[in-house]
Amino acid sequence: MGDDLVSAAMSTPLFSVVIPTYNRAELLRTTLESVFSQCCRDYEVIVVDDGSSDATTQVVAAYGARICYLRQHHQGPGAARNLALASTHGRYAAFLDSDDLWFPWSLQVYAEVIQANAEPAFVAGKPRRFSSSEELINVQRVSTVTESFRDYLASAEQWRWWSVSSFVIRLDAIRSAGGFTSSPVNGEDADLALKLGIAPGFVQVLAPDTFAYREHPGSAVSDLEKTIAGTWLQVSSERANDYPGGINRALERWRIATRHIRPVSFECLKRGRFSDGWALYCATFRWHLRLFRMKYLLAFPLLLLVSLVFADGLGKAQ
Repeated sequence: MGDDLVSAAMSTPLFSVVIPTYNRAELLRTTLESVFSQCCRDYEVIVVDDGSSDATTQVVAAYGARICYLRQHHQGPGAARNLALASTHGRYAAFLDSDDLWFPWSLQVYAEVIQANAEPAFVAGKPRRFSSSEELINVQRVSTVTESFRDYLASAEQWRWWSVSSFVIRLDAIRSAGGFTSSPVNGEDADLALKLGIAPGFVQVLAPDTFAYREHPGSAVSDLEKTIAGTWLQVSSERANDYPGGINRALERWRIATRHIRPVSFECLKRGRFSDGWALYCATFRWHLRLFRMKYLLAFPLLLLVSLVFADGLGKAQ
């Protein structure tokens, strides 16, 4: 019996690498190569095909048994990651989108951070933005620098956002939080982070770079409709008291949430979605007022007015 328990513990990987993908066969191939180039080998890889119609199946098949391949009808990345989480065996889920990359040291850095911080619930890595592979040639590993907090909400004083490809989360914590929303929205990762708000232990990696965030026209964040829907998910969840921490930690949640909401409201103005931007402004007015974000509260209505006048003038000119 004792030998069986030791054997089971030894066969449990530290990381379950979760990669959702949708019609990104060639990018996925590069992403997988970055995973299988890791110095740390203590991981399993789960790819969830979210209903692709390209050569994704063939790309994954080339790796054989090294990948657990799951497939579903197109439901969005949140649902895809949840499907993977139901099949994971690792102690931590390490998320990587199929258009992003890891550096050879990424998992090793995460493993060291986890050990040094008594297995925190949530670790967030550091991005290096890129649009072409040449930009990554000179990236090197440097000494590891981190900042630790009792939980994610306690980190609210600064902007700490890097996309889901920065997330390394203990499996029991993410399951207790209910996983990702299955709604097909952008910002499902921001929603999950708030649901993890009081899970013990949050660590931000300040150095080295741990993942490469690819900037390209086909990225999910370019879909404003889904971004607006994901922003409203945060607003409605906060209003419904779905996020942990209660009234005592409301200001921390608002500080985090409004950092996501403000850029979206301005993007609405930029793209002529004036009513959507105004609705977000009104819905979060009290939060911003309590946080004393007076610059935003005063500037947004003025920018909206200017945008409306400009749009009206442009319409008449046409």
